[in-house]
Amino acid sequence: MRVLVVGGGGREHALVEAIARSPLEPEIFAAPGNPGIARLARNVDIPADDIPELRDFAKENGIDLTVVGPEVPLIGGIADAFYEAGLKLFGPSRAAARIEGSKAFAKEVMNRAGVPTADYRIFEDERAALEFLRAHREYPVVVKADGVAAGKGVTVAASEEEAEAAVRAAFGGRFGAAGRRVIVEECLAGREASVFALSDGENILPFLPARDYKRIYDNDEGPNTGGMGAYCPLLWMDPDTYKRILEEIIHPTVRQLSLMGSSYTGLLYAGVMVTAEGPKVLEFNCRFGDPETQVLLPRLGSDLLELMIACCEDDLAGREVAWSAEKAVCVVLASEGYPESSSSGDLISGLDDLPCEVNIYHAGTAERDGKLYTAGGRVLNVVGLGGSLMEARARAYAAVESIDFTGMQYRTDIALEALEMEEF
Repeated sequence: MRVLVVGGGGREHALVEAIARSPLEPEIFAAPGNPGIARLARNVDIPADDIPELRDFAKENGIDLTVVGPEVPLIGGIADAFYEAGLKLFGPSRAAARIEGSKAFAKEVMNRAGVPTADYRIFEDERAALEFLRAHREYPVVVKADGVAAGKGVTVAASEEEAEAAVRAAFGGRFGAAGRRVIVEECLAGREASVFALSDGENILPFLPARDYKRIYDNDEGPNTGGMGAYCPLLWMDPDTYKRILEEIIHPTVRQLSLMGSSYTGLLYAGVMVTAEGPKVLEFNCRFGDPETQVLLPRLGSDLLELMIACCEDDLAGREVAWSAEKAVCVVLASEGYPESSSSGDLISGLDDLPCEVNIYHAGTAERDGKLYTAGGRVLNVVGLGGSLMEARARAYAAVESIDFTGMQYRTDIALEALEMEEF
């Protein structure tokens, strides 16, 4: 069996690793891939957003299943292009991927389905948004660019001044077309979770929830990023709360998309805040999370490739997912200047002889003459595994201490709050 994985970051590295474990023994290609992925798959020099080239490659090389990691090609309609060419692809159609591609569309889906979310207003005019903020009396508020902005289009504004600056930045072109429409919504308080479920359009198969860290600095300070770390499992997430999330959020959303003619096939990701009133949606994504995938898939005991095929063949009903008892903690190593900019070409050292309980996923690296260099904002994902979160965290940070490149930055508080809940 031949599998093509689209993308070249840490998430895709984790996907390739999990697919490679399949008893189906797939031959794996990755476009464009990265040096870490190259140890498990054959890299193909095609950008992740070049849909015609990806389609032609899949057709010419007899690809049996294409798995899409990043959101941009999904929102751009890669699933539709592949289906029209008679090719099998894991991921939602362009219409269904709007659940991430437009926050306004996601709110419409939630409203129709009765899914709990934050109160909000949508603005297509900068002046109207600013007038609303000046009349608003309760801060903080959340300002979001409507479209996709690589995880950086959300501002939690503590004051009117901050909120106005975020609105001006969005309408001023900071996020391109993604900022032509802006959502201002209430700031929810509670515990945050990333919730994942496979869907074949009718049935869902939930994965374990995880927790990620969006801000660049410790204590959730500084600007938003694509993600600076994650851990799994969530010790505070009790079965009743998780059941409510599935029954009040995931199931109704999948049903509503189907009713709207946008049947959802693939992986649905809900960012959820568990508030005093119950779980509410922060956002939806149309693909695996990054870096949450890096702490989920090492613990997956089931055959991921088989489950993905089942999604594509409307065959999820009655299936279950097995998980290992291990805990996982991921620490993201970022380059100097990230998230506003990123340094490239810095030599990376310290990756040799790391313990087997540590997984290294390449996110932004390049290889020249047998040496590894930085090539992006988020460079490496260091994942520690252990019988407890404390052990997994200790292994991750011990590995981090052995790795070095100029300007390397990372958070030191990943999973720290979870240790207080762990029983020994």
